[in-house]
Amino acid sequence: MIVPMIKYAFLVYHRDFDAFLQNLQELGVVDIIRQNHELTDEDRVMLGRVNRFKTAIKALQLRQPQAGEFTSAEAIVDELETLTKEQEQLEIAIKKAQKELNEVLPWGNFNPESIKLLADKGIRVRFFTTSEKSFSPEWENEMPIEVINRITGQVYFVLLQQNEDVEFTYDAAELKAPAFSFSQKEAEIKQFEQKISDIGVKLDQLAAGLPLLQQEHTRMVNDLDFKEVASSANKEADDSLMILQGWVPRPQNEELVKFLEKESIIYVSERATKTDNAPILLKNNRFAKLFEPIGALFTSPVYGELDLTPLFAPFFMLFFGFCLGDAGYGVLLLVGATIAKFKVKKEVKPILSLVQWLGSATVLFGAITGTVFGIDLVNANIPFLDGIKGYLLNQENMFNLALGLGAIQIIFGMFVKAVNQIKLWGWMHSLSTFGWLLLLLGSAAVYGLSTQEGSEIQLFGNLHLGILAVAGVGIFFFNSPGKNPFINVGLGLWDSYNMATGLFGDLLSYIRLFALGLSSGILGNVFNSLAFGMSPDIPVVGAIITVLILVVGHSINLFMSALGSLVHPMRLTFVEFYKNAGFTGGGKGYTPFRKQNVNV
Repeated sequence: MIVPMIKYAFLVYHRDFDAFLQNLQELGVVDIIRQNHELTDEDRVMLGRVNRFKTAIKALQLRQPQAGEFTSAEAIVDELETLTKEQEQLEIAIKKAQKELNEVLPWGNFNPESIKLLADKGIRVRFFTTSEKSFSPEWENEMPIEVINRITGQVYFVLLQQNEDVEFTYDAAELKAPAFSFSQKEAEIKQFEQKISDIGVKLDQLAAGLPLLQQEHTRMVNDLDFKEVASSANKEADDSLMILQGWVPRPQNEELVKFLEKESIIYVSERATKTDNAPILLKNNRFAKLFEPIGALFTSPVYGELDLTPLFAPFFMLFFGFCLGDAGYGVLLLVGATIAKFKVKKEVKPILSLVQWLGSATVLFGAITGTVFGIDLVNANIPFLDGIKGYLLNQENMFNLALGLGAIQIIFGMFVKAVNQIKLWGWMHSLSTFGWLLLLLGSAAVYGLSTQEGSEIQLFGNLHLGILAVAGVGIFFFNSPGKNPFINVGLGLWDSYNMATGLFGDLLSYIRLFALGLSSGILGNVFNSLAFGMSPDIPVVGAIITVLILVVGHSINLFMSALGSLVHPMRLTFVEFYKNAGFTGGGKGYTPFRKQNVNV
């Protein structure tokens, strides 16, 4: 349900305006209508400082706080930025050193000074490399060559020459003599790593000042918000009067009125209408509230239309269970979420409650299909289950059930659309939708009755033609009330084409429920076969390998199947159901002007 809103306009004397805003921010119930706020230079400086602090807080939240000394929040941020920059430079230096280390690796651990000593005595050492195919052992007999290393198909060797250059005509590339040894470069990398470790200690010490940073960040955010709201007021009567507008949820209206009367503030209020762009605040029961974050992934409803959250929530839960469709996986989700609720913060518990409901739906569909951890109970040789196997649904039943659930949600969505049209524009605008409902449900009922033995009711008989005629009036003459009848007929024809093609495609989309549920069971069965088929006949080792394959395989299957079981019901909700329900969306969430708590 969308909470009704009340629009307010406050008239405040300019000298009392700042004090009024401070008290209004403390009250925290009014969503201010904000004008286009042009940033000043001071605002830009403050916004940059807010972003610096936010970045610093996120970085330090990953550290393990250690005792440290700091003079101010600004000093913490400055030192953090300095240390971070130094750490980045060291990481770049390590990458460069590792590249250089790989270049000298083929030459082994030698001292470059020995090459200089040989050069002083007139002996020059030249470095070469070539492929294994190009290198010939005869080179070592013909010239003073010493092979140093052979790595990944390459031969690395040196050529010794005295006094004068020796002409080298073989197929090999000459390399520059290494300026450092392998051990020297390793020592350099270790020095860099030690410096990074020392920086890590300093960062851990800075993390102890995280509460101070959060307090300062929150103060700046509140100040920025205050300035933006202050600039949203209209100035009247030679700038002596400030007029500010905002929205208040009806449940908080009494609290605001008491505040305004206490402060002797002049105000005008009126209830928001369906044409107002009022902010959206949802209020649902405990079950539907769990699904609000899922609906928010798409968009919020506009003010005046129906909140579809409680209407799609049961379908979403059933669709998730249908897609995952394994009672064993459902038990894992249910038990895991229940245990986790005792260990997590209060803010996370609603998500775990949602997982509990989704797990329960998975257990339900796993039970009616007879699937437990990929085991098909219908074909399993379990004597005590023989009595219930006949009640379990087979693949054909599940296919039909998927289409049946899709048809129910589509028809339900069309009823919702009709109610929404009545709510927004009046009953005449709903006649076209009711016409389609009469056509679809009436035709289905006539077809069902015509299949009964001895029934005189036939498709396109008098009863059916009467239904089609009444439905046609709504479809072709009331699809856009107030327009020319000929235009309505044209729009009705276009609407008929869209409905004929769209409904069929929408219905087929629900086959994905059956396909995902089937694939989940098949993959689980595959991992079971691998676990028992690949394990050796060694008593202990075989059991360990079997358990390992089962745990890893079913973990992968559970993760992938659960992900698909979330994504595809979302698609069915946001595309098929929302479209047939005539959902508009695009509303702005209720964000009251209030002081933030100390967090990011």
